[in-house]
Amino acid sequence: MRRRSILSCLAAPLNLLRAQDDERVWHDYLDWLRRQPFGLADPRSAYLAELKRQGLDEHAAQARFSLIERMRRARPDDYQRAFFDRTYRSTEPRFQSKPNELLAETVKSLKPGLALDIHMGQGRNAIHLARLGWKVTGFDYSREGVEAASKSASSAGVRIEAVVARHEDFDFGNNRWDLIVMSYTWVPLAEPWTTRIVAALKPGAILVFEHLMDSSGSDNAAVWLPRPNQLLQTFAALRILRYEDVRRQADWSWRPERVARLVAEKSEVSGPVHRLQE
Repeated sequence: MRRRSILSCLAAPLNLLRAQDDERVWHDYLDWLRRQPFGLADPRSAYLAELKRQGLDEHAAQARFSLIERMRRARPDDYQRAFFDRTYRSTEPRFQSKPNELLAETVKSLKPGLALDIHMGQGRNAIHLARLGWKVTGFDYSREGVEAASKSASSAGVRIEAVVARHEDFDFGNNRWDLIVMSYTWVPLAEPWTTRIVAALKPGAILVFEHLMDSSGSDNAAVWLPRPNQLLQTFAALRILRYEDVRRQADWSWRPERVARLVAEKSEVSGPVHRLQE
């Protein structure tokens, strides 16, 4: 019993050192990934080559990358943040840098008010709204994206509130926003998120949604990609003003994709608030 206790005491600091080493390996990889051009087609081969340049032999490099792959499965949020940091700092972005077309069309007939841009990225939509007189808050969990949005807003001579946050941590509020933008977001189209978003809209407020659509029917499909007609059910509490299931050039793709587009209004239950201009 005493021997087991002694061995356990000896193992504890070794396990701590091993965990610290694992963390260092993981964060070294994420830092490297953030610096890579977005066009890098095979990060695994590129990083193995980098490890060999650092002096690791084939066996040690493969062992280290096996650890990285395990960490990626265990820490998907870390990897996703690094992915978007890399995307938003790239000089050759994979996304449309102009405002979302559906949003631009929709707000032409709206009086400016308080707007929320979920997963704002570099702020293309938030800045467009601010130029039209909206008071805009946008959030994203990529610090690179938020910093780029703040700089672009300053260059454009407009003010936005740009926040580094995940949707799990952001306070959407209740009856708070005149407009909510969900343009290629990563918010799961499920509870509790959809209920929180609907609750955050003021009576009479507008939701604008656009994203790539999943038509695979797979249970493993990304939960933020709508399936055919899913948005009509997900936002059934709202009045649907426009719904499209179309194949078109998507904002986040180099080629035409199947895209879901929705504009919906929260019912006015407490008298007129802001609404469509005559």
